[in-house]
Amino acid sequence: MSEPVIRVKKLAYVRVGAPDPAAAELFLNEFGLQVAARTDHAIHFRGTDAEAPCYVLSEGAGTVTAIAFEADSAENLATLSQLEGASAIETLAEPCGGQVVRLTDPVGMQVEVVHGRAALEPLPPSPSHPFNMNGERARIGGFPAVERGPSHVRRIGHLVLESPDPESLYQWYHERLGLTISDAVRLPDGAPQMIFSRLDRAQEFVDHHVVGFQFALDEGVRVQHIAFEVGNLDDLMSGHDHLKRRKRKHVWGIGRHLLGGQIFDYWKSPFGVIHEHWTDTDLVNESHEAKDCGIAEMEDYWGPGPSPGFLIARFNFKVIRNALRLLKARSQSAAG
Repeated sequence: MSEPVIRVKKLAYVRVGAPDPAAAELFLNEFGLQVAARTDHAIHFRGTDAEAPCYVLSEGAGTVTAIAFEADSAENLATLSQLEGASAIETLAEPCGGQVVRLTDPVGMQVEVVHGRAALEPLPPSPSHPFNMNGERARIGGFPAVERGPSHVRRIGHLVLESPDPESLYQWYHERLGLTISDAVRLPDGAPQMIFSRLDRAQEFVDHHVVGFQFALDEGVRVQHIAFEVGNLDDLMSGHDHLKRRKRKHVWGIGRHLLGGQIFDYWKSPFGVIHEHWTDTDLVNESHEAKDCGIAEMEDYWGPGPSPGFLIARFNFKVIRNALRLLKARSQSAAG
């Protein structure tokens, strides 16, 4: 396999369009993102970590319109700009500055690779405390440090891209940006249902996945969900109650994933894009050996199964056909 053109260092931000930006802003505030800056055409949201904004909201159709990664160097941008179909290096005319090269992936998603954005000062993180568990008494004479209200989103962590051909789409990101497979969920015929890919940072430990490439039941193309790290389990649970009291649409959770290990909680925004809170992910590096997981083995450590609102973004006859195919594959795998 050929060397990637570059190896990106992290997921930087997403651009999202919503039909009603004011309603979207209210949801994002309740979700735990905080406004960092406003321009004539967009609102830039951040987490509590000392990073540039991770979410750019503007008026649009209710979709993720671009995903962005951070490069190691200006030289990386120069290399990318020579690829067929890539833009020239441009100044990023946004609050934290920097430079950008824009690409378009095989399914039409705009991919931005940035360098030189200025980091923001950190904000107060979620409160935390020791736990009295497993017979160990670490919290003596004190009480749990828990705040009611929105979760404290720290940073953007990962996203899932749905398409009819996740294998080919993964290859495009691997060849240009250096994403590499951590694990995959496959059907008995070897076709991928989900490819979990991570950043390739050699010996540095990174999140188990930064982009999941998933087969879309309706064979459409979209960012199926965007995932954000929150402070800890209490912070996730407080955020869950906060969103529930505001009658937001809950579509999956709370549970702990098998692949990735995250404790998760999924909410559908008023503009249709699913947003995930997670905490406590698995960390891996180049020593990790990628494994194929059969569809029948794909059961989380604990928690409920996903709702139809999580699994199906748009109903058509392809959904029925592909859902039956998955059920058949699952029973075959279990029998085998």
